[in-house]
Amino acid sequence: MSESVGALWNRARAPQQGFRDRCAARPALGEALRGLLAARTGPAFLSLVLSWLGFSSLYQGFLHLDGPAAQALLDKLPEGVSQADVRALLQGLPPLPSWGHVLPWLVLLAPLGVLSLWLHDAVWDHLCLWLLRGLRRPKSLGLTLVADAEALKVGALGTAVGLLGDLPGVGCLFTALLLPVGIYFWVLRGFALAAWHGCPLWKGITATLIHGALALILALGTLFLFLGFTLWAIGGA
Repeated sequence: MSESVGALWNRARAPQQGFRDRCAARPALGEALRGLLAARTGPAFLSLVLSWLGFSSLYQGFLHLDGPAAQALLDKLPEGVSQADVRALLQGLPPLPSWGHVLPWLVLLAPLGVLSLWLHDAVWDHLCLWLLRGLRRPKSLGLTLVADAEALKVGALGTAVGLLGDLPGVGCLFTALLLPVGIYFWVLRGFALAAWHGCPLWKGITATLIHGALALILALGTLFLFLGFTLWAIGGA
């Protein structure tokens, strides 16, 4: 049975004691996973819907080259390329699938995305906690899986607030306001790790921070490699 929003909110406000109490209840992995899916599948689905709406809006604007920015680009086309030819080319691009085709995929992707996030966070959190020698015992991945499931379930509150950032056209206005919320619910996993593994709180929190730093380095490294290959391809053309 899934917990109430009030119980999750109380754990978010007092995570150290909240996760200790939850750990003392000894939830099984299946129970923790069911609670995670119940709490986060809905917000994940709404996020996908809002993201699709935003992408659809951008795609339609691209096809029709609406707005002053698009007109400025058209005005700087090289000689021999007319604006009418560009517009005709874009109009020939295929339309986006209808909602009838998209919605079933979003319904499927929402729980799969939650499961993917859970497994990703658990593996990396476990590795980072192992580096800090904070694991209760060598073969304790099951504890991390339960801890992260419980933490991500509480994180559904942050995900619900984060939907403001997915609103088409105005989501960027909330980016700065939502950043502290995202950081808080990211670090929240450290409280759960400390509770389930019985390690010092600083090790649990530091494990999530190392995880975040590694993810950032990987993302930036991938971006720089992509840009490097792109520049190399342009230069060799």
